[in-house]
Amino acid sequence: MACGSFSKAFEANMAALGLPAPTSLFSSVQAATGNLATMLSALKTLGPNATVAELIGATTGLEALGAVGAILAAAYCGAVIGSLIVAADAAMVCTSTTSAIPSVQQWAMRNGVHVPPSMYSFISRHPEVLIQNSAFRPSYAYRMRKAAAAKAVA
Repeated sequence: MACGSFSKAFEANMAALGLPAPTSLFSSVQAATGNLATMLSALKTLGPNATVAELIGATTGLEALGAVGAILAAAYCGAVIGSLIVAADAAMVCTSTTSAIPSVQQWAMRNGVHVPPSMYSFISRHPEVLIQNSAFRPSYAYRMRKAAAAKAVA
């Protein structure tokens, strides 16, 4: 990804994962971090198997995420966390699966964001939200939609 503005880098990272990044929610570090905090707070209440649609229903201001309502909220939050890190800290380059969790922990501490243990677990299973050259990035949104669909059937 070429260096550039936060919003362009954030949007490019989300696009690489096959997910939208509404500029009304993610145009700056402050906006993205604030909206992520809202999402994580709702996710904590709703549980790790909640969908984005359930997240939208439990909050205000996240309606722009309606296009991804069918995927797991943890999947979208994981992508947002990864995109925040990639876009906000160009000096930090995640190149291996072993650096994913320490990178998230470092970012969360620096930015005062509480990331629940369930999200660390999710990111350890899906480090492609951080690793720019991961072969799994292009299929991320598809796999997360399938996981949410499987949840709906169960």
